[in-house]
Parts: sequence; structure tokens; C-alpha cells
Amino acid sequence: MGTIVSIEVRTQGPKAELQNSIDRVVADLHWVDATFSTYKPDSEINRLDRGELTTSDCHPLVQEVLALCDELHSETGGYFDARAGGHLDPSGLVKGWSVERASAQLTADGWPDHAIDAGGDVRLRGKTGVGRPWHVALRH
Repeated sequence: MGTIVSIEVRTQGPKAELQNSIDRVVADLHWVDATFSTYKPDSEINRLDRGELTTSDCHPLVQEVLALCDELHSETGGYFDARAGGHLDPSGLVKGWSVERASAQLTADGWPDHAIDAGGDVRLRGKTGVGRPWHVALRH
């Protein structure tokens, strides 16, 4: 995805279990990068764009993302367009979508208090660990 992802978990629990959960999340993020990359020639997105695959040949999550892109295209009157530059590029949706997936996985694994930042696509969930909600500051 061309960015650094940071994960901060505030839920208390066994460190080994937390590390296993984070390892699974990171592996999934790497899979997303390899699958949806517009920079890697062998990604499903590039193979689909070149006509080497059809949508039905793609992984079900690729199909899901493309359907979401089509919905956003329709809902925004064309302002969101995964094909705007003449090539398929769903990256305007994929990074946020993958962060949501990562957050859902951490929560399902029992780590509901966390922050994930993927180059500005941020997901905060639960508490900070000291009983307060997360605070977000925006820089002008």
C-alpha cells in the first residue's frame, strides 16, 4: 500500500497471544498489498487490468472491493472512480477497507482497545487503556 502501518493495542492480555494476533493482521495486510497493488506486476489488480483475469477469476475479496468501488462510483455521481486514470486503481478504497479488516480481526481475537494508522487512514476502537476515549488531533 506504499505506507507504514502502526498498530497500538491497549487491551491487557498475554503478550504471546497479542503477538500472534498482530502477526496474523500484518500477514493479511501484506496479502492485501500483494493482491491490490498497482505497482506489483503480478497483483490480481494489474492482471485484471491487463485482461489476464476476469473479475470472476479473482479472489472473492477482490470481487467485494470492486463491487464497493462501483457502489461508491454510483453514490458519488462518479467523483469516486477506480478507473479514472484509464487503469484499474481501487487504492482509494483499499487502504481504509484493509484497516477496517485489521481492526475487526484484532477485536475478534480479543483485543478491542486499539489504534491502527495506515498512512493517515486511522481506526480507533475501544479505550486508551486508562478509561478514556481516544483523542485525535488534526494538523492544519
